[in-house]
Amino acid sequence: MGKPNIRTVIAFVVLATFFISCDRNVVFDEDRRVDEKGWHVSDALVFNYEATDTSNTFLCCIDLRNTIDYPFSNIYFSLKTIFPDGSVAADTNLHFILTEKDGRPLGRQNGRYIDGRYPFCYFHFPQQGVYQFVVEHAMRDTVLIGIKEVGISIVKIDN
Repeated sequence: MGKPNIRTVIAFVVLATFFISCDRNVVFDEDRRVDEKGWHVSDALVFNYEATDTSNTFLCCIDLRNTIDYPFSNIYFSLKTIFPDGSVAADTNLHFILTEKDGRPLGRQNGRYIDGRYPFCYFHFPQQGVYQFVVEHAMRDTVLIGIKEVGISIVKIDN
């Protein structure tokens, strides 16, 4: 058994620290199951978060559960955020690396499933009310095989 490379060690430490330290500060954590036949590019997943805290900073993450059958080492998402006042912010190029160069997963693997939490922004909710997050995949294939669940989690950052 060879020595793990530095990227693997750093990724493991960062993910472990993140999962251990963030659980107590999670204010929102919701997942949606993806169709067993695959996640079609037009199948938007919608998450509603009721923001009441406008004074703190939060870390927003996409949670992903995929199987070992997922054929790619990365994933692209398109994310639209609809604010309580109806204004919209969009990020059409969220990109996450899911595996090492040798194919080993960066997330937590349990049998055939791999769970990962991928931070995409620090956010200060400027308005109280319901924020809607609309998530779509932005991969070239119109149907993604091997994606089981996609979620949004919001973690309060200790100031």
